[in-house]
Amino acid sequence: MRLSVLGCILMACLTAACVTTREELIEKKRHGAMEDWRSQGAAYRSSEGFQDARWGMRVEEVRELFPDGKMLNENAMRWKSTIADLPAVVTFAFLKGRFVAVDVFFPDAGNVRDAHLLIRRLLNRKFGTPVHDRDTADEAQRRVGSYRSAADTVYALGKLTESLTGVHQEQYAQQRIDVRAENDEAEARRQARSASKRFVLLSRWATVESDVKLRSVKTPGIDAVVIEYESARYAAELVAARQRTKELELQRMTKGL
Repeated sequence: MRLSVLGCILMACLTAACVTTREELIEKKRHGAMEDWRSQGAAYRSSEGFQDARWGMRVEEVRELFPDGKMLNENAMRWKSTIADLPAVVTFAFLKGRFVAVDVFFPDAGNVRDAHLLIRRLLNRKFGTPVHDRDTADEAQRRVGSYRSAADTVYALGKLTESLTGVHQEQYAQQRIDVRAENDEAEARRQARSASKRFVLLSRWATVESDVKLRSVKTPGIDAVVIEYESARYAAELVAARQRTKELELQRMTKGL
C-alpha cells in the first residue's frame, strides 16, 4: 500500500514537472515570437484562431467568413451554430478592429460532465494533452479518507515511538486523534456529496499562438459549458481591456451612490 501511494506521488510529481516544462517551453517560444509578430504590424495573421478565422484578422474579414453573425457593438459579434453536435452561441471579440478572442457557449449541453469530456477529447485531438486539468468534485472526493490516513500516520508514529522508547502512548490522546479524524472525515464526505451537485471542471491548453480553456460549471439552476480561445499575440491588450472594463463597471456602480 505504501509503495502504491509513493508510486502515485512520484507519478504526480513527474507529471507536474513535465507540464511545467512544457508550459515554460511554450512561454519561451512565445517570447521569441513576439518581436516577429509585432514587426508584422497590421499584416499579422496567426495560423490559429477559430475555425477559418485567424487572430489579427480585421472585423470585415471575420464577418465575411461568418455572414450570419450579428454585430453586438464594435468589439463583439455573435454567431449561432452547431458545434460537436451541440447548439452553440459563439462570441467573437475584437480590439482596435482586430480579432483577438472568442467564446463558444453551449446552452443545451445536457449532462455537463459528459459534455465536458466529449469536448475535451475533441480539443485533445487538436491541441494535444491539456497543460492543466481541474475537477473540484474529484478533489472533494479525494479528501474523503485523507484525515483518517493522517490519524493513522500519527498513531503509527506513536506506536513506533513507544516501541523505541518503551514509553506507553497515552490512550486518551489517541482517542482525541480518532474523534477529530472522524469529524474531519465526516465533513470531507459532506463536501464530496455537495460537490456531486456543485462542481467546476477546467481544462486548459496552450500553444505558441493561443490559450484555450474549457470551463464547465454545475450548480443548482446553472449548467454551463464554455470554450474560451485567446490570442497569445494580444495577451497584454486583453489584460488591459479586462482592467479597463472593471474600472468602467466600478464607475457605473459608483454613480448610484
